[in-house]
Amino acid sequence: MDGSSEEVFIDSEVGKLEKVLVHSPGLEIEVMTPKTAERVLYNDIIPYSVVAEEHRVLKKVLSLFCSVFEIRDFLLDVLLREEVRVHFVETVAERFSIEHRKEELLNLEAEQLVRVLVGGLPEKKESLTSFLSDREFDLNPLPNLYFTRDSAMVFRNGVITGAMAHNVRRLEAMIMKCIVSHHTELKKGTLLFDGSIVSDSGVTLEGGDFLVVSPGVLLMGISERTTTGAVDVLADRLCSYTGVPLDMIAVVLPHERATIHLDMIFTLIDKNQALVYEPYILGNEKLPVISMHVDPLGKKTLKREGHLLEALETAGCPVEPVLCGGGDIRRQQREQWMSGTNVLCVEPGTIIGYDCNVSTFEALGKKGYTIRNARDFLSGDDSVDQYQKLAIGIPGVELARGGGGVRCMTMPFLRESIR
Repeated sequence: MDGSSEEVFIDSEVGKLEKVLVHSPGLEIEVMTPKTAERVLYNDIIPYSVVAEEHRVLKKVLSLFCSVFEIRDFLLDVLLREEVRVHFVETVAERFSIEHRKEELLNLEAEQLVRVLVGGLPEKKESLTSFLSDREFDLNPLPNLYFTRDSAMVFRNGVITGAMAHNVRRLEAMIMKCIVSHHTELKKGTLLFDGSIVSDSGVTLEGGDFLVVSPGVLLMGISERTTTGAVDVLADRLCSYTGVPLDMIAVVLPHERATIHLDMIFTLIDKNQALVYEPYILGNEKLPVISMHVDPLGKKTLKREGHLLEALETAGCPVEPVLCGGGDIRRQQREQWMSGTNVLCVEPGTIIGYDCNVSTFEALGKKGYTIRNARDFLSGDDSVDQYQKLAIGIPGVELARGGGGVRCMTMPFLRESIR
């Protein structure tokens, strides 16, 4: 399987990025209030105008390297087909127990329907019970949709849709399943795992806990968002799909706000380098790591490892760590909280991250990366083509307050193979 001839292909976190899916935050962000932010998994409210501008810069930088697509556009494309629209509305109405609004949704034009799916369907206050209820929406807005990574993942030529841990995000996975099943850019990918129908079973899986190290090595976070059951199911599905041995390395994360996903403490930035949060990867608080080798017949061999980098080396993927926040423990804690490790590799040795994480960029500079700000390239004063190792900083303080970094906000679906 060679990514150069495919429409859906990922066999690493670092192969040259060719196509990526994002969602530009919209007014669904401003539906949150200080009282409701926690319900939709935010620590705080964030200003739409600033978040939208920060995200626009990210899209512009991404477009210097690859084709950038929007979830809204893909969803509109597929909902313009009447049979797809009818089936999707019926599925959503049943899943969220709003059959009484089904005809109303079916009568919407596709563009209006997309706005409602993303921005929310307000509850009709037609009875005393509903009038006095604090329920605002029959379909909640999707302020987390711009964290595109969580609701879909690609492995080789296959697509996995997230089994979201929280009900407020489950419509995101349903939207991605609809796009994957029907859009010309994605439907040729094999649907390996449909998370939109399994999350009620206690199996949950989100893309921040799914990292493709190489064609035969995966990293999985066991977190408050991804369960051990999901890893077991994926081990069987992926081994059956590939027909070759597979090494899955599981990292057991603490249930803390700063570590909701594995990519908040570890991301690959080159074939043999990774940004890491030292206390949990190498320090006294290093997290439990279990390696699972799955043979072509599905037989599993498991063992505990000393730490993550040791497990990667054993799997044939040695990685040199670059410390998020540098060597100072306070800076490590502060910049990890601001998604300092959560960067996106757009080609081997070229990454995009938040420029507020100054100490992390300094650590990258000491490892041979040229440090540049997004404005240097967007103004035309500089070119990304002249650097072999490059770390690009984008503005992202408000995006970071939303709870994620550049990796969180991107769903790559086509990269060049690293082989």
